[in-house]
Amino acid sequence: MISMDSTVHRFKNARIAMYLGDHPPPHVHLTGPGFKALIEIDGLKVLGSADAKTLAEAKAWIAGHRATLMEIWKLRGTKR
Repeated sequence: MISMDSTVHRFKNARIAMYLGDHPPPHVHLTGPGFKALIEIDGLKVLGSADAKTLAEAKAWIAGHRATLMEIWKLRGTKR
C-alpha cells in the first residue's frame, strides 16, 4: 500500500518526495540540508542542485524504482 505522505524514500541526509497535484513531467523532489532538486523520473534530468554523491544515490534509486514511482504519480492525481 502506498502512503499519501509525500516522502517515498529516505537517505541518510535527504529524502525523495512526490506531491499531490504536481505539474508534469513526472518527477520527484530531492531535499536535504541546504539543497533542493527536482529529478524527472524517466530521463533523470535534474533541476536544482545537491552534492554529487547524493544526486548519484538518488538517481540510482529512482532508476531502480521507475515503475513504482509512475504508479505513485498516477495514484496521487498528479496533472498529466
